[in-house]
Amino acid sequence: MKKSSNMLSCILNVMVRERDIMSSRPIYLYGTILVLAFCAIFFVSLMYQGLPQRVPVGVVDKDDSYLSRTAIKQIEAMSGIEIAQRYGSFHEARKAMQRGDIYGFIEFPEDLYVNTVNGLRPTIPVYYTESYMVPGTLAYRNFLQIANVLNGAVKRTTMRAKGVAEADIMPQLQPITIDTHSICNPWSSYAIYLISIIWPGILSLCIIVMTVFTIGIELKQKTTHDLLEKAGGSIFNALVGKLLPYFLIYLLMGLSFVVLAYRIFAFPLLGQTWVMILNIIMLILASHAVGLFLIGLLPVLRDALSAASLYSILALSMCGMTFPIEMMIAPMQGFAQLFPLRQYYLIYVKWAMLDCRFSDVYINCLGMCVFLCLPFLILPRLKDAMVNLNYPTK
Repeated sequence: MKKSSNMLSCILNVMVRERDIMSSRPIYLYGTILVLAFCAIFFVSLMYQGLPQRVPVGVVDKDDSYLSRTAIKQIEAMSGIEIAQRYGSFHEARKAMQRGDIYGFIEFPEDLYVNTVNGLRPTIPVYYTESYMVPGTLAYRNFLQIANVLNGAVKRTTMRAKGVAEADIMPQLQPITIDTHSICNPWSSYAIYLISIIWPGILSLCIIVMTVFTIGIELKQKTTHDLLEKAGGSIFNALVGKLLPYFLIYLLMGLSFVVLAYRIFAFPLLGQTWVMILNIIMLILASHAVGLFLIGLLPVLRDALSAASLYSILALSMCGMTFPIEMMIAPMQGFAQLFPLRQYYLIYVKWAMLDCRFSDVYINCLGMCVFLCLPFLILPRLKDAMVNLNYPTK
């Protein structure tokens, strides 16, 4: 009982010491609260409508016929794009797109209507920029839809002129009707798709980098002897007391994200909320464990920070959000399992999107727990660095 009370007293002493350190430099406030709060506000406000609306595009109408004017009216009626300007030539529209005034434009060539009526199959060029992936892709998608509508309208007019009955026209124009339903994101909302993973990824990045920094700065400034003295000579007490304030702050931020995403903004959540809370807690603990492993493996601040930054950025690419892991080569599929964010992503998809049972996600929960074992592999090396200070500090 006495040993237990001594341990709690030592941990409390280290926590008080860490509180004083955290209040001494603004970097601790930025790394724990301000960056995460800014990212949450930024992404939510940026993607508040879910999908970008009224993407500005341009039109070059060299034909000025009934057909081209009808197409322009259809473009103006579409919800995804907006005609910002009409240009007299291709070069004017291209320069506007290069300046960023528009994200794409469609060019109706001369004699469009005449060639269409004569069955010469005229070409309608469409130009869009991929420098801005989302608006450029939306502009292209809507232009392609307009082209399909025009193609059907021309064929329909031609068939009517040939005397084909109205009831027989549509089965020939569109013999198969596709009824599309998006099962997990029917609103096609970028907010649901991106924020659900990007913000936890930034949370994991902040935790890993700050864990490395808070311990690495002690090694650099040679203050680890004082840290161990407050901890009663136990590296376990020192690490727990030092990281517990950060864990509590990140836990508060993580719970706020769960409430914001699944309660206030009503992101799809087919399972119970407590699993997503457990998911965010495991991500926080696993990220702390990875940070401890990196600073123990590389007990030099600059080296460990470089490794932590590279590892955390790779996690966003390797979690499966941007590119399906199943389509990667086998070695990369195995490499993807080395990131806690990958396990978080799988639990999120299975539980929030697909309404799987807990028996379907427990293997990913165990995968998260594996990361918690990493610090024990480097504790002797980290304690040696703290006691002997035998690693370079510059």
